[in-house]
Amino acid sequence: MENFKRGRFDWQMLELPDGITTSNGNWYHITREGIEEYVPGLLDKRPLEYIIQEADAWVKSSDGLALMLYFILVYVSVDPLLATGISLGFYFLWYFNTSVFVNVTASPIAKILNKDGVVYTISALCLIGITLQEMALGIGISIEFSALWYGLALFFMYKVGLLNLAIQYVQSKFFGKAKIPKQDRILNMLLIRYGMKHGILTGKVAKMENELIRVTNYHKEKKNNK
Repeated sequence: MENFKRGRFDWQMLELPDGITTSNGNWYHITREGIEEYVPGLLDKRPLEYIIQEADAWVKSSDGLALMLYFILVYVSVDPLLATGISLGFYFLWYFNTSVFVNVTASPIAKILNKDGVVYTISALCLIGITLQEMALGIGISIEFSALWYGLALFFMYKVGLLNLAIQYVQSKFFGKAKIPKQDRILNMLLIRYGMKHGILTGKVAKMENELIRVTNYHKEKKNNK
């Protein structure tokens, strides 16, 4: 399912009887039929692949946004340690409440920041800029050199996924799995937003939640019976 063409990651999705999985490792516990029943006619206006790819971008949006926020703060001369704290605070706020911020108008931004090439390039330029202290001072920007090390640390925490893995471990260890996974909540909100945009009446949210839970339980039972 994961495919690389000319050195670039090629996003893909796969429809299964008990859900939809993507090459980003996200599993959506809803089927094409379930979406069609929930938002009748939406898939005639927006391809399923388009919607799922947008949902994938929103799932990972906290990584790119928090990292870009850090670089913006240090380049306006905010103390690197304070900028790191603000970036981490923003990350946690966005990570646990992403579905609240989902907006179809802002989806292109989420998709751009989900592209590794874009984030890597911007991060590299910003980090190189921090090392060029004399040039930065010449244009009136004062950045402490420690911002470089904080930036590198945040890059690995966000883009390599170390912080995300830590959060998932703590959640599963101490709080158990969420009743409805994060990616399903995001997809649910995205479908509602698209339904509103195209003037399509959506089914009750509770109905979709029940469908998500049903498919999730089906998947668990299927896995246990193997």
